[in-house]
Amino acid sequence: MASPAAAAQARSMKIAEYEKFIGERLQPDLAAVEQLRDKTQREVLQWEALLVNSRTLRTEGRDSMRTLVDLGSQVYCQAEVDDTSRVFVNVGLGFHAEMSLEECEKFALKKLDKLKKEIDVRISEVANVQSHVKLVTEGIRELMQLDVAGGAGSRKPHGGFN
Repeated sequence: MASPAAAAQARSMKIAEYEKFIGERLQPDLAAVEQLRDKTQREVLQWEALLVNSRTLRTEGRDSMRTLVDLGSQVYCQAEVDDTSRVFVNVGLGFHAEMSLEECEKFALKKLDKLKKEIDVRISEVANVQSHVKLVTEGIRELMQLDVAGGAGSRKPHGGFN
């Protein structure tokens, strides 16, 4: 049978191992899935803006307009659009398709449906990793309570109730 000091040292090593696992594995995983979720949410906002703008152009019936165009690196220039009945939409992989405003709205709605499903998946992934972090943290807490209580045979009650 191991001495109480050896058992305490083994628990301390196990606690350090769990803390290392949280810091080196779970926290980076959590940051990665949160970053993917945030990226998808930003993409949803862009598609919603496109949908609103195309509906506004269609309902107002404007033939031409003036706008600012992003040239890259936050550099903008003024542009004049002579024909607002057709727009170029980034359909992915660097390709842009010319569409009527009605086609643009239909495409944006389909894209939004797909992205909202993707957000649900990302939220589920974040919750999954957070639950793993909580589980390992609770395990560490249990091991620490065993150290304070003086051994594996006695446990402190949770919540301050005796």
